Amino acid sequence: MNAPAETVRGGVAGWFEERLRISGLLAALLHVRIPVSAQTYYLGGISLFLFGVQLISGTLLALYYKPTADAAYESVKYITSVVDFGWLIRSVHHWGATLMIASVGLHMGRIFVQAAYKYPRELTWMFGVLLFAVTILFGFTGYLLPWDQKAYWATTVGTEIAGGVPLIGDALLNLLRGGADVSDATLNRFFGMHVLVLPLLLAGLVVVHLTIVHQLGLASPRHPEPRPVRRGGPAQPVDEPLKPFFPHYILDELIAWFVVLAALVVLASVLPAGLEDEADPLITPQHVKPEWYFLSVYQLLKIVPRTIGIVAPMIAVAILLLLPFLDRNPAVAKRRRPLALSAAVLAVIGLVALTVWGAQS
Repeated sequence: MNAPAETVRGGVAGWFEERLRISGLLAALLHVRIPVSAQTYYLGGISLFLFGVQLISGTLLALYYKPTADAAYESVKYITSVVDFGWLIRSVHHWGATLMIASVGLHMGRIFVQAAYKYPRELTWMFGVLLFAVTILFGFTGYLLPWDQKAYWATTVGTEIAGGVPLIGDALLNLLRGGADVSDATLNRFFGMHVLVLPLLLAGLVVVHLTIVHQLGLASPRHPEPRPVRRGGPAQPVDEPLKPFFPHYILDELIAWFVVLAALVVLASVLPAGLEDEADPLITPQHVKPEWYFLSVYQLLKIVPRTIGIVAPMIAVAILLLLPFLDRNPAVAKRRRPLALSAAVLAVIGLVALTVWGAQS
């Protein structure tokens, strides 16, 4: 009996190739324009890797977690003390959130310093800012889930800050809490946002962000992207030697992932995620502080009027989002961008100072 034609032309791989044209898709995916002068420090890939770690570890935790005020705390204790390697998975998830926020922030800093947000990558930057905002929301919604004293009262403080937003503060507070106070309804809403809404939103933004990066390639930190000579014409890429994306850059990226994974396991083992007493709305701890990425806003609210302390971060986010359109300087070289870099240095100093001040106060 003769073999099927598909088998003769290349077996199973040939059968799928005829129907899906996989080789063309893989060739396109494995071709990204990377100038040899581009120094990414692999921060974008590390952020993506940590998102994957959070998805896997979060899914494992969700198998045992019970999102109700009566059972949440005990389920976390059960995960930590009874489930095999539960303490490690929870600690990896805890430190993964911290490292992910830090890596996304550093990635944005690298993009800013190298002026990679300028033409034609304005949308890449804007989607990156949205990704950073969603990552912060991940940390905020996940912080309440252990339902201990620290989580409960830090969330109380955080939602009160959200409730101070002009015009929509009361509606926003009620939306987050599901009522006047942090309660079982709040826990259910935060859990739903943390495990369903935000992962889907972040995944969608990541797909769009990576698609744009793939189409445009990485920016050269030495030369601005030339604009088209005529309206509607294609912009020609900078004539600069390129680094092969596959396998060279991919292998370097994998090495960076393994290094981050090793650091994550060490942190989780040496400094495991803690758990305080169960949340009690009737007992207010003496020193209630949010997580480190909210300390600057927390401290700002203590030294300026409430409205200013809430509106100022919103203005800062709006400036970040619109930065490619506000910065009209076409230059990318650092020496030709003294104003932008000086403003960024002052902003970082202020942010670090407020964070340290908030941690010590």
